[in-house]
Amino acid sequence: MGQRWRRPSRNTTGTISVIAAGMVAAAAAVAGRAGAPDVAPYVPVSGVLLLAAMVLAGVGLGLSSRRGRGPGRATLRVLSWWWILAGIVIIVISMWSATAVLLFLADGAPDAARRVELRLDAVKTGLTVGAGAAGLVALLLGVRRQWLGERTQAYQEYDADEKRVTELYTKATDQLGHDKAAVRLAGLYALERVAQNNPEHRQTVVDVICAYLRMPPVLASPATAQQGEGTDHPANPEEEIRELVDPQELQVRTTAQRILRNHLRWNRSERLPPGLFWPDVDLELTGAWLVKLDLVDCRIRWAGFGGATFEGFARFDRATFEGRTVFSGAIFTGRASWGEANYKACFAEALFTQDAVFRETVFAIRADFRGATFTETALFSRTVFKDRALFRAAAFTQQAVFDGAAFMDETVFRQARFAGGVSFGVAAFASGIALQEATVVPSTNARRSWPTGWSEAVRSDGSETMELVRKDPQVSEYPEETTQQQEAV
Repeated sequence: MGQRWRRPSRNTTGTISVIAAGMVAAAAAVAGRAGAPDVAPYVPVSGVLLLAAMVLAGVGLGLSSRRGRGPGRATLRVLSWWWILAGIVIIVISMWSATAVLLFLADGAPDAARRVELRLDAVKTGLTVGAGAAGLVALLLGVRRQWLGERTQAYQEYDADEKRVTELYTKATDQLGHDKAAVRLAGLYALERVAQNNPEHRQTVVDVICAYLRMPPVLASPATAQQGEGTDHPANPEEEIRELVDPQELQVRTTAQRILRNHLRWNRSERLPPGLFWPDVDLELTGAWLVKLDLVDCRIRWAGFGGATFEGFARFDRATFEGRTVFSGAIFTGRASWGEANYKACFAEALFTQDAVFRETVFAIRADFRGATFTETALFSRTVFKDRALFRAAAFTQQAVFDGAAFMDETVFRQARFAGGVSFGVAAFASGIALQEATVVPSTNARRSWPTGWSEAVRSDGSETMELVRKDPQVSEYPEETTQQQEAV
């Protein structure tokens, strides 16, 4: 196999061009001495060769002297030899061609005196045309100089804005590390202003706020904790949180969450996004400690809640997740590692346009997925539902995986729609499962494993979809009226 041809370097090409220019210049000298015939009237061969030599020499010198652009170098292009050479060639050709044409016309004069006069005028006119061409080149250079000045001014203003934004951003992030809650709140509001006025910095600001929420919460002072130990248990879990976590810290965290909510909310009924909406934002809240998180009607590009602890009523109603959404190992409980809580997680009518991963998630109280739509894989393997699991009217377009899931209370999949594969392998149901009125789209490629006692059957109305029926009539079933009343609680 022959070697692949390699393109010569710029220095090599420049050297070859300079050598060729010397050879063409020598040929022009020889042609001038030998009296070679003109290419056209008043266009001698030696002149054409000399002009070609000048072009080759300019190209060679330009290629040899041009340096590569180093890393971090400005994108501004320095005026190269090409433009200088092109300007010289335009001036010479315009002056030469005008003079040659006028001299050719002057030779047609009837008498010698008139010819001499016209030839002098031809030379003057040629020089004037050359001067005009030079003026045009100078005008182009002036326009470029003006453009460079405006460009420099624009960059200076941009640098000044970036410096101001950087100073505000740096000061705000320093405030987030302050020991006083008021200073931390001021830092959050400063970051919000920076992001609102500078769209290119919004994701960075959101990342800083998410990093703060991922940090462990500031616990209450020992005196407050001792007071809490000496009193009876609080009437509600929110009071327990206030006793365990510094109240001012709770204010800072809820403010950070509220800032995210206010700028990610876009109601589906609104055609245009509100002015405060921040598009294309990712939330990295892996391992975060979140209190009463409210993402109702929010639109998020990508969200990571793996290992996060949700204190309070976590709401995701009508939320839209455009990318992969991960809840692996998340805990929905009232007091993180301090026990159970009387809270519930709501994903009612939520839309997951990519994979929704809830693997090994623990729902301490009711998990509400009524009307939720999963357009890609919905993964609930080894998920623990300690209270009711409500999937009424949920839509599973692709895989719905509940392998190893533990349903410790009522489980409702009434009116759910399954279009892809379904797997309830090794799933445990403490109180049975309600699959009445669930719809199954026939598919030859989808593998489906239903809970014990349930199977697919052709619908009595003759529609193309199938329904789920109990194979064993002794399997317990929740009455429709009782189920609706409990779901509404």
